[in-house]
Amino acid sequence: MLRAGFRGASFDQWMLVMTDESPTRSRELLDELFERELISIRRGSIYDACPAPLDLSELRRNDRIEGLLLGVAAGDSLGHSTEWQYDAEMRNKQFGTILDHVSSTTSTPGRISDDTQLTFWTVERLLARGNFDFDDLAQCFSERRHKIVGMGKNTSAALRRHADRITHGSPARHVCAGDPLLDGRGNGSLMRFGPVVLPHLKRPSTDLWADATLSALITHGNVCSLSATIAFTHLLWEILRRPLGSAPDPEWWLDEYVKIARELETAPLPLPLNTDPIPGEFRDFHGTLWQFVDNNVRRAWRRGVSVRDACSLKWFGSRADILQTVPSVLYILMSHADSFESAIIAAVNDTKDNDTIAAIAGAIVGALHGRKRVRQKWIDGIRSRSLGIEGLEHLDDREVVERVARHAARRFAGSKAGGSFFAEED
Repeated sequence: MLRAGFRGASFDQWMLVMTDESPTRSRELLDELFERELISIRRGSIYDACPAPLDLSELRRNDRIEGLLLGVAAGDSLGHSTEWQYDAEMRNKQFGTILDHVSSTTSTPGRISDDTQLTFWTVERLLARGNFDFDDLAQCFSERRHKIVGMGKNTSAALRRHADRITHGSPARHVCAGDPLLDGRGNGSLMRFGPVVLPHLKRPSTDLWADATLSALITHGNVCSLSATIAFTHLLWEILRRPLGSAPDPEWWLDEYVKIARELETAPLPLPLNTDPIPGEFRDFHGTLWQFVDNNVRRAWRRGVSVRDACSLKWFGSRADILQTVPSVLYILMSHADSFESAIIAAVNDTKDNDTIAAIAGAIVGALHGRKRVRQKWIDGIRSRSLGIEGLEHLDDREVVERVARHAARRFAGSKAGGSFFAEED
């Protein structure tokens, strides 16, 4: 794959250089996987549904693409320093209610992790090629895997396999994600789902769903990870269609998630659930993840269970298992989607895997409320230097995420492509 530098080049020159290879067609690759039964989900009706057009002028006017991307960075960095050794109760006893970046015994404040890295590396490659390309993004991730902060076991194993595939020609693409029955139930694909919508903002097509599926399949082949990524992509698109700040009714989140996931999931969850500890609501549950969302999450909401209790082991948990992450994020959105700040604060304080859950929720509420609702001090508090995006290696992550977010908004939602990253340099 071409890795040309672009310092000093105009955006148009850079794009001409970076797109002189024909990318793998997502639709053709996904159709082959379905035809050969090499993917763990069904081919639901979503794959034939063209997303409704978006009001691009409204997205630009309210900086909603910047909100989407910076919401990931804000949530991730606010949660990362208190993720590893804390559940919600322990965190509250030591820090009180976290409203800004804090340091802990395991991490300094303002450090981003894999949630932001993989999200913004995806944006980088989308900008480089103009569209999603499975092999290009897999190569980007695998080449940088030694730089990833807090990478999960499944992602690590998948990227090692991709490195072998790129070098030696095997294993096959779908095999790199691991055994779909044994591997890949982490939340590592959902945490980076947001950018997949970007190339489709101006010209919506059914290719969005193929891109979302294959983007997830780079690292996660489990049916729940794939279906969740597709369903959240649908939620994000529908949120971008809504007026700025117009949060839907709480149970809309469940209804829309279930509408998509029920046609994709193929098998019930293990019983007993193969995780330790098992959250209370999963101990006697037998069914699919969409059924858990439809029944158990809905029941918790109607009973008035608090976010902290719902995201604890008493109910459905909030660890880095997609089975716990999906209900937790949905419950936070049901409770706090009307406020960007409240959603992030709840995710950071009331969940176990708080950086990833805050990053996922941050993408959604950032897209709903726009850049102006993302507290500037949360972005200014990012102190790490771990993104290493080509040409921006000299910048702190804070400046990188702001610059890339602005550039992505101009490129994918703007009326013109606009200059390069370097046009913004002093």
